[in-house]
Amino acid sequence: MTQVSKRILKKDIEDRVYDVLLESVASATSKGSVASLLEDLLSPTEKLMLAKRLSIALLLTKGYNQRVVTSILKVGLETVSRVSRSMQKGSGGYAQVTRAIIQNEKLHSFLQKIDDTLADLLPPRHRDWSSWRRERWEAKVKAKKPF
Repeated sequence: MTQVSKRILKKDIEDRVYDVLLESVASATSKGSVASLLEDLLSPTEKLMLAKRLSIALLLTKGYNQRVVTSILKVGLETVSRVSRSMQKGSGGYAQVTRAIIQNEKLHSFLQKIDDTLADLLPPRHRDWSSWRRERWEAKVKAKKPF
């Protein structure tokens, strides 16, 4: 459980501290810089907790049942319900992030379809066609994610 000091900050200092956090997150412009920031900023438990909350939101956005989400992510039903309520009544942060992830997945899927079509039309050079197709299929199966 995360802890916050019992010593109360003045409101203007609290606002400035929060502003520094927002500026820090906003300045991380690549996946690598975000990963470095989170690595330094959060404990392993906090990182996992936040990742699970975002994953809950993503699965709910994709239409998964709350009980299925609890089973997939090994979280409590109350946690899933809390994220669901926040998605419905919150400020829209979950919706913005999940929409971007889904859009990125759709783009990746579209590009993969183009790649598959081209691969079907153009045979591989200097390779056995059947083993090449089998390798591509195995790579696709391996890349499948639960969500």
